[in-house]
Amino acid sequence: MEVNFKELTFKGERPLVFILSGAGLSAESGIPTFRDANGLWRKYDPKELASIGALERHTQDVFDFYNERIKNAEPCRPNAAHIAIAEFQKDVAAFCDVIHVTQNVDNLNELAGSPRVFHLHGDFQTSQCRKCKKTFPRIGFYQREQVYPDCGANNFAVRPNVVLFGEIPYGMDWIPSYLKKACVFISVGTSGTVYPAADFVRETKVSLRINLDLDPLIHPYSKFNHRVYGKCTETLPPLLDELKKELITRLKEKPAE
Repeated sequence: MEVNFKELTFKGERPLVFILSGAGLSAESGIPTFRDANGLWRKYDPKELASIGALERHTQDVFDFYNERIKNAEPCRPNAAHIAIAEFQKDVAAFCDVIHVTQNVDNLNELAGSPRVFHLHGDFQTSQCRKCKKTFPRIGFYQREQVYPDCGANNFAVRPNVVLFGEIPYGMDWIPSYLKKACVFISVGTSGTVYPAADFVRETKVSLRINLDLDPLIHPYSKFNHRVYGKCTETLPPLLDELKKELITRLKEKPAE
């Protein structure tokens, strides 16, 4: 393993590990990324299909785009990286807190058995009412005739609960405080070009900041002090296993107060 976990430091009884994941985490499961050579934004204009302005001007086109993405994602299954995060969360739950924030809108982490995952950009499993702003489980695909029964809104009122360009990601009221408390920050499968997530590493105060990605050009001048290159399914499982072993060792060695 290329990361020296001897640099790990933490105070108190329960260390906190912060994991930020992006499209690369699900790419090996068959869900397209956005910015690589074959990414979605090479084929589609995000301003026309994934912005708040597009939702207002071309609602049907936006619905068609997300319906197609949902349809393509449904047969996909978790890969070894999703499973590694889920197992790590469960294995360390008794002595360590894990905050997993994903930029992905698929549910592969949940399908892998992850007990906790927060979707920074929303998710495909829920919808939102454009009138009352409430979120609720998605039923079927998006269409003009759908009605949200709680308030009776219709006529394109039921939209994907996905953060569009021009909207504020979820969780920005509490995420910074956890970044400051973390003893390890792990970024996996994210390009580092979408804000505010691209700034998360700069908000941490830890010395162990790890980036896992296929592309060695990702984050070349960032605050990451460890970089591991390769497929998420090959790099993340052994890294989390080594981190778990180090946490267990440190906590066993911790003198009783």
